[in-house]
Amino acid sequence: MSKGALPEEAPDGQMGPRLLSYVAVLSGLYHLSVRKIQRLLQDQYGTHFSTGLISEAQGRVSSMLTPTHQALHQHIKKASLVHVDETTHNRNGEEHTRWVWLLSSEDAVFQQVKYFRNKDAAKSILGEHTQAIVVSDQCPSYNWIEPERHQFCLAHVQRNLQQMADYSGKGLTASIGNRLVLLFKSVFRTQHRYEAGDVDEIMWRRRMQRLRRNIKRWLECGENVPASRYSGRCRHILKYEQGLWVFLNHPGTPLTNNEAERCLRGSVIMRKICYGTSSDRGEKFRSRILSVVETCKKRKLSPITVISTIIAGVVGKCDYPDVFGLTSA
Repeated sequence: MSKGALPEEAPDGQMGPRLLSYVAVLSGLYHLSVRKIQRLLQDQYGTHFSTGLISEAQGRVSSMLTPTHQALHQHIKKASLVHVDETTHNRNGEEHTRWVWLLSSEDAVFQQVKYFRNKDAAKSILGEHTQAIVVSDQCPSYNWIEPERHQFCLAHVQRNLQQMADYSGKGLTASIGNRLVLLFKSVFRTQHRYEAGDVDEIMWRRRMQRLRRNIKRWLECGENVPASRYSGRCRHILKYEQGLWVFLNHPGTPLTNNEAERCLRGSVIMRKICYGTSSDRGEKFRSRILSVVETCKKRKLSPITVISTIIAGVVGKCDYPDVFGLTSA
């Protein structure tokens, strides 16, 4: 009996680079669970892979994406404008909730699962000495950022004030809430007209300064409403009032954090469809594959082509592919 030798270019294991890429993209882009991937491969190709093998394949892809994932993080930390957000993540069998943190710049996305949603986690993800303009919601984890560089999402603020306007007790609380909501809507309307070229910069600044004074005055009135929940909310907004208006001094800064929320949608969908993960390997795979997929969306690249290039380079023992041009940036 004789035994033939495999060609040197033959990949280890049962899956080659293209199939590994396909399995990764089915999860990261199309949000399929391991069992659904198993069923699709069987229906499409007539091949049967165990769920354990598919999970192992995702782990291999995760390891191959490590340098790209790290390069994306370093690239975004150098950006002049960064969106940041976070959402819950569950580890199956554990009561403690973990968090998926996301950074987004103009041309890249980085995600990472962390144990906590606190100041230390925010510093580790953003960089303690970041000089970027940071756009976020009102999570207190970001309050260490210098006020003149920390733009609050005005859509979140308006949504919180809408609850005040909808207060079931009506009266002064609801009246002040309605007034504040109308003022914030005027901020958005003025900004949109300025961006469309309907008003010049002098008129835009004049109107924004007038709106700022009115909002501050009504927030001060809101500090004294009978409903303690909403008086405290007005007091909190006043405390960080400078963060509402960073965009006035830094052109191009958006008024909302919608960009981060859009990029984080994939993690939310996977949490709802695939539930939590069962290991560190699963968490690393999700954060790395979603970072690459969302970056591909921003750059209008094909995720499966990008991931195939990386995997083929690693399997073929070639120089690691700089698919996003990050090392030369």
